[in-house]
Amino acid sequence: MPVTRLRTRRDTGDRAALEAVRGMLEGVAGAGDVVALVERKLAATRGWGFVMVDPVAYAEVVAHLRRHSRRPLVAMELFTRLFSYLPPDGNEVQADRNELARVAGCTPNNVTDVMRELEAVGAVYKRREGRGVRFYVSPHLGTHLAGAARDRAQAEAPPLKLRVVEAAGH
Repeated sequence: MPVTRLRTRRDTGDRAALEAVRGMLEGVAGAGDVVALVERKLAATRGWGFVMVDPVAYAEVVAHLRRHSRRPLVAMELFTRLFSYLPPDGNEVQADRNELARVAGCTPNNVTDVMRELEAVGAVYKRREGRGVRFYVSPHLGTHLAGAARDRAQAEAPPLKLRVVEAAGH
């Protein structure tokens, strides 16, 4: 039986407002980033999450994990799942260790180990906040961001440390 998402009057109104904003901004010079943001919000209301992925860099990370990870299957599963936890306006992983362990079928300690492996090659990076740590998927691999926002995020992110990816100009 298919799952149907409940759409409230508010959801319908929010979607109509976003479509109206998109209509007003189309053709306005310099509004490309705002239109892209509105498009992402509309895509989110449709239930599909799209992430722009560099296929060469993504494949190189998966190949690296397969060849070098202490737990290659867990590492590849976790890495591919990270993209489903990205918000529409950034690259912060919106899940904690326990949730990531649940979806990857491993322990929270395995998540910590794999995130270290991913950090070592630049696929993810972390920022400390008080006693906690927040992880971000490298925007060199994949992101919802477009245009100038993507360019800024890529300039601020650590570089990927994979030989083939670097040779490709990343």
